[in-house]
Amino acid sequence: LADVAWFEGEETLFIFYEMQVEQGLNEESTIEVRYTTDTEVREWTPIGDLPRVHMHVPADCGEGTFCGSTSLHVRDRPRDVEVRLRYHPDGELARDAPVIFNTVSAGSDHTNRSLLLYGVFDESNRFIQWRARHQFPTIRNQKASALGLRRWFEAADPRTGERVSATNDNPYAFGVGCRGQSTDLDVGPVSTTERAVFHPDPVPLVAAEAAVVCADVSALDGVGVYTTTAVARKNPEVAPAFPVLRSPVQEARVLPFFLGPCDAPFDEGHEAMQRQRTEMGGLPTTCIDDWDEPGFEERLAEDFSAAIEAARPRGDDMVLSITLHRNESGPQLALEQALLRVVPGERSRSTPRLAGAFVFDSEVRVLADERLNSSVLWCPSALPDGSSPENVNLAALTCAVAPDAPDFELGPFTFGQLPILPSRGMYNDFVRTYSERQAGSIRSLEFRAPRFSTTADHVDLGAFGSVTFLNGERITPDAEDAFSYCPADGFMPVVFRTPFTRSEAFRRSLEELCESGELPEAFCLSTDTAVIPLEYLPDWHADLAEEDYELGIFWDFPFLLRAQYETVRAGSVTAVGLSIPFGLAQNGDTYLGTETWLDEAYVLEDRLAHCRRFCAHPTFDSAGVYQISLPFSPTFANACYRPDPPTPGDGGFPRDP
Repeated sequence: LADVAWFEGEETLFIFYEMQVEQGLNEESTIEVRYTTDTEVREWTPIGDLPRVHMHVPADCGEGTFCGSTSLHVRDRPRDVEVRLRYHPDGELARDAPVIFNTVSAGSDHTNRSLLLYGVFDESNRFIQWRARHQFPTIRNQKASALGLRRWFEAADPRTGERVSATNDNPYAFGVGCRGQSTDLDVGPVSTTERAVFHPDPVPLVAAEAAVVCADVSALDGVGVYTTTAVARKNPEVAPAFPVLRSPVQEARVLPFFLGPCDAPFDEGHEAMQRQRTEMGGLPTTCIDDWDEPGFEERLAEDFSAAIEAARPRGDDMVLSITLHRNESGPQLALEQALLRVVPGERSRSTPRLAGAFVFDSEVRVLADERLNSSVLWCPSALPDGSSPENVNLAALTCAVAPDAPDFELGPFTFGQLPILPSRGMYNDFVRTYSERQAGSIRSLEFRAPRFSTTADHVDLGAFGSVTFLNGERITPDAEDAFSYCPADGFMPVVFRTPFTRSEAFRRSLEELCESGELPEAFCLSTDTAVIPLEYLPDWHADLAEEDYELGIFWDFPFLLRAQYETVRAGSVTAVGLSIPFGLAQNGDTYLGTETWLDEAYVLEDRLAHCRRFCAHPTFDSAGVYQISLPFSPTFANACYRPDPPTPGDGGFPRDP
């Protein structure tokens, strides 16, 4: 196959060839060409005998392939162009190649010349790399280089500019030049026969604010040296919008209470298990025999409040850790009422405060009062039949159990595993089947909670959780700036709000758009309380151009309980007349509550990027390709921006398909 193109304005005939040959090739095999013009008849002639316009180096296209290129000065439009492979110059054996022939008339630089020149900058926007791009009807840029074509070009007299007049059919602005006031950079010329060359010296500081740099560029053709202008646009100046959002998280002080009957104790084994699980082995029992007497709830709430106030001077956030040991229905409701008097009012206070309460009950249940869903973790828990997530403490699902879960059987073996926070019924059934020793044990408990400053502002999202604006963390862009949000695996609990989202005008507009169905339901739910997920910030700024974005953290529960425990994959083997309990211990970790408080910092530098200058300029992609038609804004508003611009010292053949 031979690709042939003649450019009228350059008076140059380019020939590219690539032939699959199984045998017969030797060092003297050659390509011959024949063509006719109005003033010349060229008979079969080896291309090596004809003078070349440009440099051509040997090409290697792999074993069994004969390939390369040449360029000939042909003044008039050729016709009847033929190309063939001559196996040996002294032999008669030759093979004709199918020819694809195109002619390009004289015309505009960017459409009618075979070489387009443009410039790019390195990551610092201080070093310019001038590039050449081959433009042929049927041969791509990098393919032309692979087939051996090399062309000399030079860039000289660089100067600053304010803007360029790029168009859809001339995105490189080749041959157009810069617009606006210009400043000579007093930088010498550079030249190369490769496809790219860096200026050895950085652009002077006088050009720091300039958006573009123009230069006079020259290249050889069949006529001589052709000179026009080329443009180098600076890369978008992008940095992390807010690299790290810090939320100081520390271990909370535990305020323990063991609630149980004093006059009629029961089930010592289950009580011992509960005390071990909550690390309350030697803690005195708070008696609940009179749970149904008037004033019990008030007295219990006073005990909780007294413990809180006694611990508050130490400056730590606190968590009530309550073990409820019971064998009747009723004490749990009284405990809920006592917690209602204490916990909700503490949750949004600044540190030191009561972050919430953890309850380890004897029975599986869910909270009866929805007002405690966002601050009390009640274990063990299960979803009631017909319930919906809006009516359930979602954090409690992490300690939900299935009381009737069957054991796993394999031949004569029966295997069962006990949840680390089981109900009384589950625990006793397990011990009867296996043994008390195989029930596992808690090795340590740790409650973690965020420290809230006195300026922290809390927004209640109802059943979904809460948002806290910790300490005035905000992004303050200019109206013409742009952002990029990078979607990634894992939940990002960061939101934002603006002065407009807190205005009555916004609320009215939002209600109208949501009622009409013009906005997604999830967006309507999130913005109903004037907080918006971080992923919407790029589009929000592009449309409204606000200049103040306050950042907050979403959380669905006020503390985290980390339990390190040893559990047992227990089994029993039944043989004739013999039953032997055995088990294999396993160490593990369980997180109850919200994992938002696992970390003290939320790294945003790879999630949200902020462009402050040159945001409408083309960008490099992560493969190092200069995407001339993809400006930073709006292309990367909802896509990861990972540019890989060139670096001084890179080779002279950049990736440029």
